[in-house]
Amino acid sequence: MHVTEVAEANDRRVKALVAMEFMRLVKIGKLNQYQYAAFEKPNNVSLLKKLIRAIGTFIFLVGKLLRSVSRSVRLFYFKYIRSLCGLISKQKCEVEIAKIHEAAHIEKMKKNKEKRVRHLAEEIIQDYLNSEEGKEELRMRRGSIISEDSNDFDGGASCLPTVFTRAISARASLDAMAGILTESLLRSLTLASVTADNVASKTNSPVIDVDALSLESFLPGDSKHAQKIFSKRKRTILEKMFAIDRDVRKGHLVKHLTKLKKQEYYSNFQLLPQGTEEERSPGIDPNITRALVIEGSALAHFLGDDLLEEMLFAVASNCESVIACRVSPKQKALLVKLVKQFVSPTPVTLAIGDGANDVGMIQEAHVGVGISGLEGQQAVNSSDFAIAQFRFLENLLLVHGRWDFMRLSKVVLFSFYKNAVLAGVLIVYSQFTFYSGTPLFDMWVLSSFNFVCGIPILLFGMFDRDLDKEYVKSHPHLYAAGPNNEHMCMRTTLRWVALIFIHVNIIFYLCRAGITDGGSITSAPNGLMVYTPKDQPGDGDGGDLKVFGTTVFMVLNWMLALKVLLESGSIIHGNEPAITCRKNHPDGGFWSRAAYTWHGIIFLSIGFNFVFLYSYEQIGKIAGAGSMFSPFVGATSHTLHYRTIVWIVIILATIAATVADLSLKVFSNMFYPTQTQIHKEISVLKKIRKSKTGKKSGLGSDNIV
Repeated sequence: MHVTEVAEANDRRVKALVAMEFMRLVKIGKLNQYQYAAFEKPNNVSLLKKLIRAIGTFIFLVGKLLRSVSRSVRLFYFKYIRSLCGLISKQKCEVEIAKIHEAAHIEKMKKNKEKRVRHLAEEIIQDYLNSEEGKEELRMRRGSIISEDSNDFDGGASCLPTVFTRAISARASLDAMAGILTESLLRSLTLASVTADNVASKTNSPVIDVDALSLESFLPGDSKHAQKIFSKRKRTILEKMFAIDRDVRKGHLVKHLTKLKKQEYYSNFQLLPQGTEEERSPGIDPNITRALVIEGSALAHFLGDDLLEEMLFAVASNCESVIACRVSPKQKALLVKLVKQFVSPTPVTLAIGDGANDVGMIQEAHVGVGISGLEGQQAVNSSDFAIAQFRFLENLLLVHGRWDFMRLSKVVLFSFYKNAVLAGVLIVYSQFTFYSGTPLFDMWVLSSFNFVCGIPILLFGMFDRDLDKEYVKSHPHLYAAGPNNEHMCMRTTLRWVALIFIHVNIIFYLCRAGITDGGSITSAPNGLMVYTPKDQPGDGDGGDLKVFGTTVFMVLNWMLALKVLLESGSIIHGNEPAITCRKNHPDGGFWSRAAYTWHGIIFLSIGFNFVFLYSYEQIGKIAGAGSMFSPFVGATSHTLHYRTIVWIVIILATIAATVADLSLKVFSNMFYPTQTQIHKEISVLKKIRKSKTGKKSGLGSDNIV
């Protein structure tokens, strides 16, 4: 691991340390946006690209002019009109003026920012080399190179095997550490862990790496030694169109490997391109893991300057671990602000702390977590979530946080889908009424839609789990589904939109074909019509608007209830009977034993819909003619009692819509699954395997751990 330590020192040395690490990362191709090749405009550009670029530049300049005019107008308004030249609302106007100036400053700093950061880093390094400290470091480096070249042992060091050079270096290390080695340290000392360079780095580590500065910038993919790993031609059109997983969509699977790389893969060779056999300095090796350790006093030299902040963040963003020690509360908050400012797109940041000095950091982050402990409750009072110990953060993020994001994403998409299907049915229906505004549903029936169809979705959003807690904790990389926006990306949303069009047409046209196209055709005389009074004209006539609208509404209700079952990752069956007369039942009380999924669908959705329709009809009869409820009198009876075709349409339309949805899901999960779907299948296979193992060993499934 290459560790960059930025400790307390003078201004020039601290900035040079970070600037040197920044240039090292630029040279090895980790920060391509800061290379000179990124600043230069290519000459061999087609005429079409030049035209598009010119149009984009023109649009940018027009937008810049409009923003400048808008800022000037707002400044004049808040400075002279709103505040009456500073007489009223002075503080509020000053805040707004400060925001306008800040926006103008940010826009100004964005122009050629990468180029200015690169030039600043070079200036800092050159300034350090011109100082006395830098000149002394160069003299020491030249002296060490000369001494290494003049070291002769039976014909010169160049003739020595590597093991002798390491032995000499280790001997020099032991001599340098004489008197400070303890007995325990001496026992753990090895030739590979202690060298003369290690000892020198503890005392006076060099700031400038001349080898890295002299290295020609490396562009991954442009080097003659680089090899192509994946072939984009192997991606299919369906993968580009339907795949949600990024690796599938971008062609980063084994089947997308080039012919040479596929041979290496199946022959157990390393998949990525092999590096050269030349030994590289640990700081220059692009594949080495990196870490940054910086003190608060050194951090103060960077915070407040936009270019230095970006340079520091560019270095930190390429490190697997960043440790900021002895920092002030304000600096903690500014570090979080750096992440929000320089990462694009803006990420969701989280800060965790246990004391009053962490309050600023917690409030600056999008999500704040406070630990209640010996340092008081200040952090907890300022946070979004409170935990008792730091180790609970694992469950909060990997388990409950992941579940909540998955539930929230599905509930949002489900809610839009539910209302879009209803609106779509009304839009399709309106073309048959010549857009006259004639309602399809009774107004009171329509008002119950969000309740009878929303309760199962509410319970789904409260209790759904795609994977078990133990499986998620043993596979923490599943958390990547959230940052990758797997559950709510544009492709997932488009799938729901496509499903809206399919369900709208299936529901409406099947109901129309079964109900209205038949005109006044009634059921067979010995069917449901046997219960119809013979002396009331119109009984059994089911082609009217109330019957048709109620039938469509019931199909929507049933279809959305089944949709909840299809989307649920876990169906709560509960323990029956849920109500027991025993105290301290081992499975808990009613709230722990209730079958929430089935209660929500059967009783609170479909069952409540029937109760509402019958109650609405009876209320209309009691209220009498002329009341606002009277138009629905007899509608429920005609729909559900007198016409067998209504029940056939309700069942067939619901099944047809569900089969269409199920077919799309099977196609997607079979050929283009997401990472979550793959792990769902793995989890189920593991449970089946454990169940079979338990049965063979004579243990029940409840006894399997």
